Amino acid sequence: MAEKDEFFVPEEVDRQIERVSQFKEGDRRDAEAMAYLRSFYQADALQEQETLDRVWNRIAHATPSEHYEQEHEKEIYMQDQQTQNSSMGRLRPQGPQRPRRTTLVQRLGMLAAAVFLVALVGSLAVVFYAVRHNNGGAASSNSTPVISTARVPLKVTSVTMSVTPGSIAGLSCGTNLTVTYTALFHVRPNSVGGTVQFAYTVNNGRGQTPASIHFNPGETTKAYTFTWSGALPIDHTYPGPGGVQVTSPNQLTSLLVGPAGQCTPAAFQVTKIAMAVSPTSIQGLSCGTSIVVTYTATIHVAPGSSGGTVKFNYTVNNGRGQTPASINFNPGETTKTYTFTWSGALPADHTYPEPGGIQVTSPNQLTSSLVGPTGQCGSLAAFQVTKVDMTVSPTSIQGLSCGTSVVVTYTATIHVAANSPGGTVQFSYTVNNGRGQTPASITFSPGQTIRTYTFTWSGALPADHTYPGPGGIQVTSPNQLTSPLIAPTGVCS
Repeated sequence: MAEKDEFFVPEEVDRQIERVSQFKEGDRRDAEAMAYLRSFYQADALQEQETLDRVWNRIAHATPSEHYEQEHEKEIYMQDQQTQNSSMGRLRPQGPQRPRRTTLVQRLGMLAAAVFLVALVGSLAVVFYAVRHNNGGAASSNSTPVISTARVPLKVTSVTMSVTPGSIAGLSCGTNLTVTYTALFHVRPNSVGGTVQFAYTVNNGRGQTPASIHFNPGETTKAYTFTWSGALPIDHTYPGPGGVQVTSPNQLTSLLVGPAGQCTPAAFQVTKIAMAVSPTSIQGLSCGTSIVVTYTATIHVAPGSSGGTVKFNYTVNNGRGQTPASINFNPGETTKTYTFTWSGALPADHTYPEPGGIQVTSPNQLTSSLVGPTGQCGSLAAFQVTKVDMTVSPTSIQGLSCGTSVVVTYTATIHVAANSPGGTVQFSYTVNNGRGQTPASITFSPGQTIRTYTFTWSGALPADHTYPGPGGIQVTSPNQLTSPLIAPTGVCS
């Protein structure tokens, strides 16, 4: 057989048909035409194979007498081939061997016809293959099914989920991380396009967020990404399984995916201690003044730990004395505060309040900085009144009619020495220019320097203008001091 004829061998025809049938799914018309040609070829090839088998069996096993009998059975068929075999028929010899020679020639003619039919089917496959790769080729025969190219409605057929990172195993709890979920939407080929509406979750469906994605006509896949970010919690609640639930144009729920593994709890240890104190200063206070100083320790432990107890000692006198204490941390907690105090009268030797802080002994050792109020209390001064200021209200009765009832208020502002230990000021006050006096007193706390005292006169304005008279105070203790006298100006009419 010539090299060019090898293309029409049945096995080669099978391979050619298989190659054409595996072209892109998009050309469905060619695919269906190929299926039709394959069925046509397989049916004919099966029929011709059976004929060839019979021919070869008869050639191989027939006796001379059987060849003679078969000559008559195939006479009609050989008449169809008489053009090809006429020369052979004229050379057929006479005698006993004639039936055998004639029968052999007939069998060879049948074999040639069968090979011709197989070559014809192979040629059809070659022609179809050429048309497949020629955009301007002739239209297929009426036997090829016509495939509709009309657009189909948009429908989501599947959603494929993936997540990055694929695992959080080996990461420490408390590590800040961003997890990216990717949903790959698949829709029917040759669709009209449209919008796919869905909700996505990053916590196994406990919460959902609505979203949408648009498909152009003919698009078949599109991806949508969403994220979770934060510190990996010790209770492993995040990152949770994520996925999407399609609500339109049809309903479909994806599989849920999440990073594999779990974060590893960090070692429980104190990483830092921040100290604060209140008041921040005692400057200006008198020695002997009673105050309360509050120290606050903010204790930091490693993020993502399993929790535990921190043991420590605190001091309020620069470490000369220490008091044991402890505080508990729950799993995942990173900061807690502990307060301790010193209270008392500010001593003249300035030994208190002193720097305070804490020293951690467990689960690890760590010493905080020491803090204390700035400044010092002042030396004690003698408790004595240094000045008295007087005011009156109303400041004038001018224009009021005599007989009008009024209330006149006198205010004495009493000043004592700074940094004094405090005490009681005793005095008497007058509302009629000293003709009459009323005793009174007022108490000062240590360090207090100013206090006020009020007293009044009330009645009908007399026509003789004797009231309201000038008012003031006269201090008798701890020292003696007389204030100026003050009264409303003007007279009633």
